[in-house]
Amino acid sequence: MYARIALGNVRRSIKDFGIYFLTLVLGVAVYYAFNSVTQQSAVLSLSGSMSTIVRELGAIIRAVSVFVAVLLTFLVLFGNRFLIRRRKREFAIYLTLGMDRRHVSGIVAMESLVVGAGALVVGLAVGVLLSQALLYATARLFNTHVTGFGLMFSSQACVYTVVSFAIIFLVVGVLNVLEVSRFKLIDLMNADRKGEKSLVRNLPLSVALFVVSLVLIGVAYHELRVNGMYVIDWRFNLATALVTVGTFLLFFSVSGFLLRLGQSARGFYLHGLNMFTLRQLSSRVNSVWVSISIVCAALFLAITSTCGGFALVSSINQSVSAITHYDVSVAMYPQATDDASASVETTQGASGSEMEKLLKASVPDWDSLVADSARIDLYTDSSMRLSLAALRGDTDVEVPDSFTKYTNSLGKVPIHVTSLSQYNAILALRGEKPVVLKANEALVTTDMTNMVGFWQRVAVKSDGFDFLGTTMRLRARRTTMEYSNAVNTSVGTIVVPDGVLESKRAQLESFSNYLNVKARDSRAEARLYKEVARAHQPGLLFEAQSKSSAKEEAVGLTAIIGYLALYIGFVLFVSCAAILAIQQLSDVAESAPRYRVLFDLGAERGMVNHAILMQIATYFLFPLVVALAHSYVALGVLGSVIKTLGVLDFLRPLGITMAIVLVLYGGYFLLTYGMARGVLGEKARRRE
Repeated sequence: MYARIALGNVRRSIKDFGIYFLTLVLGVAVYYAFNSVTQQSAVLSLSGSMSTIVRELGAIIRAVSVFVAVLLTFLVLFGNRFLIRRRKREFAIYLTLGMDRRHVSGIVAMESLVVGAGALVVGLAVGVLLSQALLYATARLFNTHVTGFGLMFSSQACVYTVVSFAIIFLVVGVLNVLEVSRFKLIDLMNADRKGEKSLVRNLPLSVALFVVSLVLIGVAYHELRVNGMYVIDWRFNLATALVTVGTFLLFFSVSGFLLRLGQSARGFYLHGLNMFTLRQLSSRVNSVWVSISIVCAALFLAITSTCGGFALVSSINQSVSAITHYDVSVAMYPQATDDASASVETTQGASGSEMEKLLKASVPDWDSLVADSARIDLYTDSSMRLSLAALRGDTDVEVPDSFTKYTNSLGKVPIHVTSLSQYNAILALRGEKPVVLKANEALVTTDMTNMVGFWQRVAVKSDGFDFLGTTMRLRARRTTMEYSNAVNTSVGTIVVPDGVLESKRAQLESFSNYLNVKARDSRAEARLYKEVARAHQPGLLFEAQSKSSAKEEAVGLTAIIGYLALYIGFVLFVSCAAILAIQQLSDVAESAPRYRVLFDLGAERGMVNHAILMQIATYFLFPLVVALAHSYVALGVLGSVIKTLGVLDFLRPLGITMAIVLVLYGGYFLLTYGMARGVLGEKARRRE
């Protein structure tokens, strides 16, 4: 009998369970789809290294899924709590008719089981379809194709999803039973008569607190923009604390502020149902300001992580194509060693020419595999007379924040030196024209986007710099010359004429040596990379990198960042929208007597619909607007960090993020408004 009651309740209250059911379906679908990434390598034509990247991505997603599961647990618990609150009168009738609390709790548990099982089945079906989209997205990302046809089903992801959500439903079910078992009949009977307690009754105080909250947020913005995010220090923690307190205080006081603002505009306040709408909104926000503040914080994290993650992916993708000019690159670092017993003379006395001889001797087919090669040796001044500060000199050119935040002294940022002949050899290897320098000229190069303009301005304003006792005039250009890598790494390198370098060689120490190679074809590149990677001389630290491996590293990094940004962002957006939707539908149901009075007083259906639209729109938009403001400042600061890796482009990532907001957040808003109108329509029909 109790099972029939539970099933009947679910059928009759399908509208009440609608948003809750939809949220569960989306949660299950996304959870399954992203956890199926690990098994995608089985149907993709991937190399061994790419398959490893996919497995690592799957492991990271499984770890993040623990956080997602906890978040979904709170979301499901929150939704159940509001549904139970709405049904207190129904539970009172059960108890009045003689049903004990144990059976009422059993009905609630069975209802949760039915809805949860249905959502799990539908969610898995949707998740299988969604995983296909992720499969082809992965194939495009890794520049490969899907082998065979048909739907890919991950039994491992299915089991993982079923077990995770079974635990979630079990925890929520136990908590629901405990909550129902504590109900008292008198409280259930009077549930509709209990009004919300207003936490801020004094309107002038609300206005004052609202102004204080804006001041706190403004100070936090200023601190963050001035000090940046390069170092997590007490200033960053202060900005975080101020914006957190300011945000909570903002939502604590905003209801009174809006009510006072509306009352000051008499024409607006007395027009239509604006008086009712403002007071209804004020009363509701007063009681749920904590949850709205948390929703705002979650929206901020969702927007920032999604937009920032995709911006980072875009930056890496653009920079990797610009800096992987060589098929194979080999680096040797005389200042370091892979053998603790090696003598200092063995390591620091090594030269680039010795490295080149060793590599050619280690690869018997060197000439048949290599089409061309060029070596470049970098030197440094241990006394730091060649530093960022030394080259800037007395000019007033501001140094990018990426360096002033990392170090308190620009004199600690070293600048490396190389010869003009080796630099031109690198340019020739890349198919570029050689550079001509006068005897007293030096060229400073960089591959970092945010440093190009700095060096160009320094070159224009500088009267020259001291190159270890010789005054040199400075020129600047952007180039990548040392090494194929997945990210930009060169702050600045000085190119000087060979004669000048030779005359100062005794004052310099060898910092690193690079040999860059153009292979005859892709097969030669792969074979050469394997042979070079095995080359070894005791005491010397070698590092080999190929164009393919550098691009694979970039692809792996962008896959991890992009998928995590999408995964976390999607879950947070859905969670926030669902919380607001459930709160609003619960509020409309609890406020039904007030709307019935409006109908009795002659209010037209359109006026009431407009009032509920304004209330829901304000409820949805206000935390979103505040979160967008926080994200705008945070992304602006984050952008200066991303610039150090390459090109910064927020336009496309912002478009993707706004599309997600529009579809998910906007979809929940429209669904909430439609369901609220349905509730009001039922009340109006009952009145008629």
